[in-house]
Amino acid sequence: MQSQEVSHLSSLYGGYWNHNVLDFCYMTNRYFPPRRMIEDLQARLPELIGSYPSTNWFLSSLLAEQVGLSHNELVVGNGASELINAVVSRFVHRLAVPVPTFEEFVNRAKILGREVCTFKPSQRFDLDIDAFIEHVRSTGSDSALLIRPNNPTGSYLSKSDLVYFLDRMRSLNMVLVDESFLDFVDAEPDPSALDLIGEYPNMLVLKSLSKNCGIPGIRLGYVATGNAERLAALRSDLPIWSVNSFAQFFLEEMGGYQSEYTESCRRVREATRKLVRGLEEVPFLYPYPTQGNFVLCSVLYGFTGQELTDRLFEDSRILVNDCGSKDGLDRNFIRIACRTEEDNDRLVEALMRIAKYTESGKIDAVQAR
Repeated sequence: MQSQEVSHLSSLYGGYWNHNVLDFCYMTNRYFPPRRMIEDLQARLPELIGSYPSTNWFLSSLLAEQVGLSHNELVVGNGASELINAVVSRFVHRLAVPVPTFEEFVNRAKILGREVCTFKPSQRFDLDIDAFIEHVRSTGSDSALLIRPNNPTGSYLSKSDLVYFLDRMRSLNMVLVDESFLDFVDAEPDPSALDLIGEYPNMLVLKSLSKNCGIPGIRLGYVATGNAERLAALRSDLPIWSVNSFAQFFLEEMGGYQSEYTESCRRVREATRKLVRGLEEVPFLYPYPTQGNFVLCSVLYGFTGQELTDRLFEDSRILVNDCGSKDGLDRNFIRIACRTEEDNDRLVEALMRIAKYTESGKIDAVQAR
């Protein structure tokens, strides 16, 4: 049974600064924004508190310019969660989803009364794109979701496989491509689908800036599409001031910090690789390969995912994500977000301390590797 305090914290979905917790649940870039950018925000704080933000088309233009689009191809929202609701409400009736997945898509679809057709890959976590295409067709789905890299597995669908899917799914009402963790990918040099929106008008590209820019408290995300009518419809669904003045200031400043941002993503990738190497030394864990800034781990023996989550919290006030309730996984999975190298070392040390007191000789679970 999950400990009372861990259960309470999980129910908050954030606000952990009040609870003396080292948070390895939420995946954000811990190397961005840089100190100078934060100091500029602090200096403007009184003015920003007392000022209205601009309207959506202008805020969208600030970000669109930085990614090579126009404000008629991109709409900014108050985090990706606001845009997920708008997209599902507008364009989804029956959604095909590979699992495990980020559950907000599934939850939002069900809350809105949409049908969800989950697809469980036969090979664990590596999506067979032809099998998924057949699933979309056989279920009569009118829309499909692809997350690159996938949360929580860290697996990655190549751009060529994405194009292969899009070419065969032109009849779908919508293909939603989530690129929230794409800036941490090193599998290929040009992974984004943004340059494809003109060729595939049924595709929408979604991105949360919380993860890649390290700003979950500011709440920013966007959807991009080459379909001008859909873009206008999404913008009309958003309140005139859904994005606040702090977020506008961030968008205005972001363009001047591109080199610092690129370097921060490099540091995240290196910190994640080092974290995986550390987790490989923990005898009761198997960390899966990842292209994100997080690592899905199978708990091989000694604990369930929930038990290990509780034990880590009780011993070290470290919070990781128990993935036992996720569709497509079982009770022996946790997900660990990458923080700074120093924080990651602290996590691995805590796991190794637990390992010293865990019986390891009787279960030949290491063969699962």
